[in-house]
Amino acid sequence: MFFEFDDFDVRDRFYSIEEKNQRLNLFLESLNLEKRHEFRNMCVCAYVYHDSALDGMVVTGDEISSVFSATGHKPYVRSRVMQEVKNHRDMIYRLQAEVEKIRSMNAVYQCEIVRMDDVVDMHRILYSNIARKEAGKLRKAIPLHSAYFHSFIEPSVVERHLEELCRQTEHPEFRAQHPINQAVLFHRQFMNVFPFLEGSGKVGRLCMNGFLMQGGYDFAIIHGSERQRYYETLRDGPEQFRELLLDNMESALDAQLKYVVEAELPKNSPKVVMRMMGA
Repeated sequence: MFFEFDDFDVRDRFYSIEEKNQRLNLFLESLNLEKRHEFRNMCVCAYVYHDSALDGMVVTGDEISSVFSATGHKPYVRSRVMQEVKNHRDMIYRLQAEVEKIRSMNAVYQCEIVRMDDVVDMHRILYSNIARKEAGKLRKAIPLHSAYFHSFIEPSVVERHLEELCRQTEHPEFRAQHPINQAVLFHRQFMNVFPFLEGSGKVGRLCMNGFLMQGGYDFAIIHGSERQRYYETLRDGPEQFRELLLDNMESALDAQLKYVVEAELPKNSPKVVMRMMGA
């Protein structure tokens, strides 16, 4: 599970994204804590909006904003969608906090090993307090998903394949890869395993973003309008998926830089959030 290192065109894009990422971080450091928090919250809102769209979950900007502005930890008893948005938000915050601890302990980048228990726990959190959801349970059937084009492995071998994929994150060749390559390789194989009947895409993209954030990047937002291309690249190959990821990372950085440079950081309204990420 690795890319060759002689792909110079892609390496140029890595450098371009790294430069933009560093510029963004410098601008953010110049803002006060309130503005910085406001900006980060807008990005998480946009992530939940677009990530939900990739799996066909229709969520409005108003619904997302209401969850992000709500206080307290009570479950949304009447709305499955709102509870799922809340769980998604909480999982992103948790992942961000864990990554901060990992990076503070390592002067040189070294990704954490992904363990199957962590993956299952992520799914459990995403679907907690939601009725009729098998939170944290590996699938026992072939999923009925009309959008994904790739084939799914048999349920009887899901656990074994997921364990094998997680073990590959310990391999020296994988750990020597660039964080973007790690994110791409892990996510594509994870989606081939498709370990859960529902939520495999959300969990897989959170794992993907774990590698990116450990490498010093922000989480990547794959735009909802790229849904069809996303499905196609999962089928076509790692190079095609990497191109999709690079395109979306770069376009998000361009939009983020524009807003930070111009200090256009109004309150967390749905229109602003969606406009910021090109919705």
